[in-house]
Amino acid sequence: MIPGILTALLLISSMDTVSTSLGLPVTIDYSIPENCMPLPLDPTDDFILLGQQADRITIIPIALDTLVLPPMRALSDSVEIMFSPPLVVVARTMTDTTWIVPLFPAPLLHTIPPGLPRDYLQRHCFWERWGRPSSNRWLLPLILSAALIISALLIWIIHRRNSRLQTADISTVSDISTSPLAEVRALLDSKAFAEGRWPEYYKDIDHLFRNTLDAKFDISNRAFTWRQIRTQLNREKNTGDLLADATELSREITLQRYAAWGGSRERARRFTLILLKLREEWHRQ
Repeated sequence: MIPGILTALLLISSMDTVSTSLGLPVTIDYSIPENCMPLPLDPTDDFILLGQQADRITIIPIALDTLVLPPMRALSDSVEIMFSPPLVVVARTMTDTTWIVPLFPAPLLHTIPPGLPRDYLQRHCFWERWGRPSSNRWLLPLILSAALIISALLIWIIHRRNSRLQTADISTVSDISTSPLAEVRALLDSKAFAEGRWPEYYKDIDHLFRNTLDAKFDISNRAFTWRQIRTQLNREKNTGDLLADATELSREITLQRYAAWGGSRERARRFTLILLKLREEWHRQ
């Protein structure tokens, strides 16, 4: 025994009851007299001690039903007294339920008809009345035929378009059977010249000039730009005069056709005479 301290095995009981819910903090009062000094309470596994102020403790219950708290020790002079806690009732989170399993019925009732399984299945083979399903072999020939028809239609459309483009590239001069010089002079009598439609007019000049180069040097690719045509002419012999005379005309054709440069009848007549001179010197059938 510790000197100066007498231990009394005296338990002061309390009949108070505290109700709380599981997991919620609750304050418990041990009701210790003022002449006694409470000692720290040792927590158990049934609750979590949040704090203690004299004989009041705040806990969180973690056990169901009635929570058994430990007694709190207190000193009165040199005597240690133990005070019992109030009764803490923890409410359940679920109500009590009882499930009574009924007895299994005997004998077992079933609706399976007598006989073998194939006899039972035969009664439900309603699909046999429909007959054999139709074949899908006709689908592949139909797809192939549709693809051939579409391909032929596309080829016809492309051919017709190319024919129209080739027809549009032909000069709008009415008399086709005239000489190369007459074709150039006829441009001055065209509607494009009279109405000042210069992109259309210089398209005809471009067409006639390319005809001359095709007839003389076999440059028949109408997709060539004038820069490419000059490259082709540089490979030929004795084309220096032609390149010098055609430089201004090819530049004017490019400006009028692809840049809508604009112009006048006097300007168009001057370049038409340049084309007339070039055809007179270089064109051959």
